[in-house]
Amino acid sequence: MMTTLYQLHLTGRLKHMVIEVKGNQIITEWWTSKEDEDGKKQNTKETVYGKNKGRTNETSNDEQALLEFERKIKKKKEEGYVENREDAILGEEIVVSSTLTQSFAPCKPISKLNEKDDAYNDTWLAERKYNGSCILLHNTGKERIGYTRRIKPITEILSVIKEIKNTLHELPDESLIIGELVAFDEEGKEDPKVLKAVTTETTTKAKAKSKYDSLISEGYNFKYNVFDVIFWYGEDVTDRTFLERLEITKFFGEREIRPFTEEIALQAKEKGWEGFILRQAEDNIVFTMNGKPKRKGSYKFKF
Repeated sequence: MMTTLYQLHLTGRLKHMVIEVKGNQIITEWWTSKEDEDGKKQNTKETVYGKNKGRTNETSNDEQALLEFERKIKKKKEEGYVENREDAILGEEIVVSSTLTQSFAPCKPISKLNEKDDAYNDTWLAERKYNGSCILLHNTGKERIGYTRRIKPITEILSVIKEIKNTLHELPDESLIIGELVAFDEEGKEDPKVLKAVTTETTTKAKAKSKYDSLISEGYNFKYNVFDVIFWYGEDVTDRTFLERLEITKFFGEREIRPFTEEIALQAKEKGWEGFILRQAEDNIVFTMNGKPKRKGSYKFKF
């Protein structure tokens, strides 16, 4: 059994990988090409042995090799490799009707303004920065999925959170949004520490539900803030201006965005806010398909 995979590198070279299983051996060969000219080929050969001898789940050498072969294929696909050469050559285009791979990387806010930029020059739009967990929500048209910032699918775990469940239910077909899940304690203060129990891929749905119910009984409440949209009804909207994308996100409710001033900053600091996300009206965003997010489209302004 053999599978050939492809991925487009940032340099424009096409990466090839052929993985084959023969008996209890897995042979992997890889190389790059550009304009149909192949680079040097390299290969490895791995011998696999059966596991769990004498148990009900015992596997022979060949059976275990096949299992390992399938795992390798799955892992490479999660890294962004595809089986169709033409799909790989398309580079950053993705099909929103399919589950995202871990190579998908939405852009992040730039850490801080450039020294030459004046935050109070009347061109910046401010939105409160919360201390929460970044969550992407996706409706492929056939399936509704929630991902971590690193594109780990955790839909089952997130389904215990009413606020996430409701937003996923409202999300139109072939749409992808990015937002932040925030937890507030009984005094209305942000508590990011409790989020790990209900957003990490290493937990279970049962454990997440138990923790969520316990927090709710203690007076906690959760909010999912949509802060950008990447696909909407099948259309890539990353090249639209911030104001245009803002109008789309109002589908989920109004957002408090206003021109940034020193007075606003002072008031927020006195309230103990973490800071603001600053954007300009014409800003757009991007995503990459190499697992490395670009910093674009917004700035952090932290106290």
